[in-house]
Amino acid sequence: MQPLLDQNALELVTAPSVTPITLAEVREQLRIEHNDDDALITRLIAVAVAYTDAQAALGHAMITQKWAQWVQPHPAQTVGLMMGPAQSVTAVKYYDATNTLQTDTLSNYEIVGTQFAKTVGPKAGFNWPTTYERPDAIRIEYETGYGDATTDVPQTIRHALMLLVGHWYDNREPELIGTISKTLPFGFDELIGMHRRSWYG
Repeated sequence: MQPLLDQNALELVTAPSVTPITLAEVREQLRIEHNDDDALITRLIAVAVAYTDAQAALGHAMITQKWAQWVQPHPAQTVGLMMGPAQSVTAVKYYDATNTLQTDTLSNYEIVGTQFAKTVGPKAGFNWPTTYERPDAIRIEYETGYGDATTDVPQTIRHALMLLVGHWYDNREPELIGTISKTLPFGFDELIGMHRRSWYG
């Protein structure tokens, strides 16, 4: 049985319903009073979020979203949730002895720990289910993110996103400083670095 690599262990189940910054906020930030470029700005917001959110530059979720984490057979008593800030576990599924996906009783499990160091495991008197021998034998589904609203995301992260959108709006192509291509605005990395939970690049 091949081991399950970290980059293959996570799967986005439900994307966020809103973006951490809005079109109106970006227009105010950039002092744009017309709506001629609304479609462009909206696209830049989407790209900035994709560049930053979850497994990208920030390393964790911003707006509430649901992820599935695949776990190999015979896990330890508790399993660390890889995507934070974890809110709640919504389902524990597994492939049974016949290799059929089943849903376990959620109330048999508990989630403990801090926002970015949460673990899930069976409560006292319960065990992980007996599974088929496959690297993705158990599927833990959970909600993660700072919250449902844009204002739930730390202002430093939101400002970093607005810096990124503003930079791309003003510079439609990579900016050259001497022979070095400048693709990120000053301050973005520093602001994101205050919250980053993993490395990227």
